[in-house]
Amino acid sequence: MNDNYSDFNINNLPDKESARKIYKEQRNNNKPLIYKLLIFAGVFLLLAVLCFAGLFSACSKTNMSYSSTAKSLYKRSMKSDEIELTSKEKALDSHWKDAEKAVTKYIDKGVSKYCEGDLAYKDTVNMLNAFSQLKNAKDICETKLAAVEKIEKGRDGLSKAKDHKIHGDYISAIEAYMSVPKEDKLNYKEANKKAKELIKTNRDAISYEINGYLAKYDIQGAFDYVGRFTESFGDSDFFKSEVKRIEEYEKFQTELVTYKGSVEHVFTHCLIAFPELCYSSPSMTASLDEDCITPYEFIKIFEALYEKDYILIDINILVNEQPDGSVKLAELKIPKGKKPLVFSIDDVTYDSRKMHTGMVDKLIVDEKGMVCTYTLQDGKEIISYENEIFPIINDFVRKHPDFTFQGARGTLCHTGFDGLYGYRTQSTPLDGENVNREEEIEQAKKVAEALRNEGWTFASHSYGHSQMGDMSVNYIKEDTDNWIDEVTPIIGDTKVMVWPYGNKIREGVAHDYLYNNGFRIFCGVGVAPFLAYEPDGKSVFMDRKSLDGFALRNRREKYLYLFDTEEVWDPVRPKEETWK
Repeated sequence: MNDNYSDFNINNLPDKESARKIYKEQRNNNKPLIYKLLIFAGVFLLLAVLCFAGLFSACSKTNMSYSSTAKSLYKRSMKSDEIELTSKEKALDSHWKDAEKAVTKYIDKGVSKYCEGDLAYKDTVNMLNAFSQLKNAKDICETKLAAVEKIEKGRDGLSKAKDHKIHGDYISAIEAYMSVPKEDKLNYKEANKKAKELIKTNRDAISYEINGYLAKYDIQGAFDYVGRFTESFGDSDFFKSEVKRIEEYEKFQTELVTYKGSVEHVFTHCLIAFPELCYSSPSMTASLDEDCITPYEFIKIFEALYEKDYILIDINILVNEQPDGSVKLAELKIPKGKKPLVFSIDDVTYDSRKMHTGMVDKLIVDEKGMVCTYTLQDGKEIISYENEIFPIINDFVRKHPDFTFQGARGTLCHTGFDGLYGYRTQSTPLDGENVNREEEIEQAKKVAEALRNEGWTFASHSYGHSQMGDMSVNYIKEDTDNWIDEVTPIIGDTKVMVWPYGNKIREGVAHDYLYNNGFRIFCGVGVAPFLAYEPDGKSVFMDRKSLDGFALRNRREKYLYLFDTEEVWDPVRPKEETWK
């Protein structure tokens, strides 16, 4: 047996009754300690509960105070465009950690009510502007305000969409419906449905809009335009095919080959916009018939040129500028299978002395930035996109974007003696005209900018439109100075000089003066294509073929490789020149 248990004797244990008596005595002796512990624990628990309750009550009162203050600001903001924060409202910033929930609650409440159509736009803006005076709420309010403004713009688009549909402008209607954002719970679903319906019935018109970007060689603009639709209608086979078409057009415009043939350059004057008026009397007919063609003839001629695979190019790509400022003929690269065509228009003046003979009065810019024409006839204002070269060409290249190389249109050849585009911008008015010259200049600048944006370039056609080859050196210098002083500020710099009547000067002091004033490409008039260096070896000369009444009457055989004059002849143009 273990020694530790050597003293243990079972006989020493108390009996059952004695053990129970001993336990009872020990328990009674420990009761005061237990009671004390229980009382202490109870008091501690009670104090803890009271402290927590007090803290909760204090926090509740504080939060109720912040909520009450935010609510008050919310209500006050609806009644005034501008309100000044009270001291209690300013204190929301100081206790932002505790006040944030209350403030954002009322900001969100106002925006939600607006989205659901239960709060006016003005009241919503007032509310956000009021809360934005809190430094900590400013960013939140600005973000919410941007969203609200986007929704409001979309709601404004809804009313515009209805107006566009009434006037048959379905593309604008589609775009207006698509301006309604998803956040507008009140209108988005219905607007999206109407946009989808219009898209199904106006695919050709959408393609035409895309061509507007392609024809200006704005490839990214075309992708972005389609992207606006694919955000909502990304699974549409139509828009997938349009994306592919844009990619193919970009490839067409960038995979180029060297062209080694002759470069055709054709020119005309402003069109006989109203041929019935022009040919109604011998005096009107005589002023325009020989120099001009009608819109009908112009379209027919350009359709023929397109069918023969010509493509419009910018005259400026024919040369490369050298370090010394001179130019060299460039290696011409264009899309495969195409032939280059330079196009220019003389006398884009709308001479005041030719008004009411059959031409338009002036060019104007519409609300979309497009150039169109304005004419006052018999007291009636006529705005048209069908009776002058610029809107006609823009429509043509949008239907046939492969008719322009990288956005080229043509070159406008400007004089200055009677202003530009129908605006009397010259320093010395003709025939006692009484005009606000500064206002005329500003309007002409708007037209020039719009033309430039559409792809047109500019040239000098001299200031006075005289037979320059017959003039003295001093006259040519003065004429050049006048053109630079009065026309350049409107259209910008150019290196192209187009001789009036084709009466050219190819070398000498006068030519050097023009060269020293920045001109590098000089153009005359000739039936056959011609492009060569000037005698100075530092500039180039190019001939131009006229598209006019004289050519239609007398040059059919020489022009047959471009078009048949008999096939483009306007039925309104008399066959016989009885007025001579």
